[in-house]
Formats: sequence, C-alpha cells, structure tokens
Amino acid sequence: MKQSRKYLDPVLLSKLANMNLVAKCAVEGFFSGLHPSPFHGFSVEYSDHREYHPGDELKFLDWKIFGRSDKLYIKQFEQETNATVYILLDNSRSMSFAGEGSVSKLDYGSFLAAALSYLMLIQCDSVSLILFAERINKHIPPRSKRTHLNVILTSLQRNKPTGRTKLADVLHTVAETTKRRGLVILISDLLDDTGDIYQGLNHLKYLKHDVLIFHTMDHQELYLNYEGLIQFEDLESRAKIRTFPQSLREAYRDSVSGFVDEINRTAGASGIDYCLLDTSEPLDRGLMAFLAKRKKMM
Repeated sequence: MKQSRKYLDPVLLSKLANMNLVAKCAVEGFFSGLHPSPFHGFSVEYSDHREYHPGDELKFLDWKIFGRSDKLYIKQFEQETNATVYILLDNSRSMSFAGEGSVSKLDYGSFLAAALSYLMLIQCDSVSLILFAERINKHIPPRSKRTHLNVILTSLQRNKPTGRTKLADVLHTVAETTKRRGLVILISDLLDDTGDIYQGLNHLKYLKHDVLIFHTMDHQELYLNYEGLIQFEDLESRAKIRTFPQSLREAYRDSVSGFVDEINRTAGASGIDYCLLDTSEPLDRGLMAFLAKRKKMM
C-alpha cells in the first residue's frame, strides 16, 4: 500500500483542483495497493457480455473474444446486492479549520465523500449526498446511474462552510424523510452535544439503517502541538482565548482522548461503526473502513 499512499495524500489531492480527478485518483490509488482487486468478488459476479460503447471501462473488455472475433465486448456483471448509501457531510464553520500545512476538515471530508461516491457508483449502488450545518443545506436524492456522479462532484466542488452545527436535528430529519433503508455515512467533527447526537443516531438505527461514522479531526485538534502564546478563536461562536498551549497540552489531550473513546464506545454499543480520521493522514483508512462495512452488509 506504501506506493499508492501518495495518491491518497489530502494535500496532494487539494492541488488537483478538480473533484472528478480527486475522486478517480483517490480510488484508483487506493485499489492499486490492494491485492486482489476488490472489483471482482466484492459485490459483483460475472454474468454475460454486451458490445463495447465509447466511455465503457476498458478494464472490463474481454480480450479473448476480441482475439477470436476482432470485436470488442464488455463483461457484464450481475449485482449480488445493491445498497442505498446516504453520505451526510458536515459543512458547518467548524469544519473549515485547518492546521498549518494541512487541508481543512471540510476539504478532507469532501475528498472522502467524492471517493466514496465514485466507488459506490462503480458498484452500482445508489448514492445520496446531504450537506448540512444547522439544517440540511443541500440534498441530492439517491441515484445509481454513472452520470449521477457529476451532480455529486459538482456540489462537493462548490461546497463552502456555513452556519453552526446542529447535528441531532439533521439526523432526525434524515431518519424521518429517507424512504429506503440503507447505509448512512456521517462525515463530521461531531462538535455538538453528544447526548443529542446519540439520540439522532439511534433514531437511524431504530429504522434499520446501517450507520458508519467518520469522525474527522485536524491533527492539531487531536494533539495541540502549538508553541508560544497563541490566540484561539471558536469558528462558530467567535469566542476567543489567549494562552500558552504547552501549559494545558496534557489535560487537553486527555480530554480529547476521553471524548473520542466515549463516542467509539457508545457507537459500538448501538451497533454503529466508528472511524477516527486525522486530516493529516491519507484517505486509505476511510476507504478501508467503508469496504469492511459494505462487506458486512452483503
């Protein structure tokens, strides 16, 4: 996986400046480090052939038939299972934070959402994108057509941080309005009242949704490695404080560790998968967690 990790680096992806390239680069870089390819035996099974049409994936060409007939045919695959996947991406102002030399949590979450959408549509799953802060700001209903990817990636490309986090309200709204059970993927820094968040997540579980949380945090939020006198500002409330971080670093890290452990433990008790993502790290951990969850659903 080491060689492909450079294609998953969030800073490198941010320089591509095109969400379609980001999605393709991230997914293909990830798969190049896996053996065997998860496209075969993951959620599809060989079924039949059809004639090649421009735009079809060249990797599915049947070269044996080409050798016999001089005609191009594509291998068709029969879906063992098709999922409906709802990607919930937090675009509140707190997600705009980025430590020095890293991408923002929102950019990181957008890259992950783009890669997941690309991957799921290849597998013929239906994908929905929901951008939210205090309320749902954008809702793209689930579709499984390849052209649906352009709609999702355009929204991610234009995504901007706005408003404060009201995660619980959004989770309840999603639970009440989704018509088909599926996999709910939450990408957020979870900076809201945890008790309310659990109620919203349990509402989704009560309705038989599978749930996967990607807890997205900046490296500095996790470890507070600043030096010297620093002024910190809450991006949502605008409250400010000046302090020497080194004087409170140990207590801060203990508090963050307790926060993460509590969410992980509480989520696990409700049958919810949890994955902490450090935005300084490549996207492969998030993609691997998704594949593991997807296989459990089959």
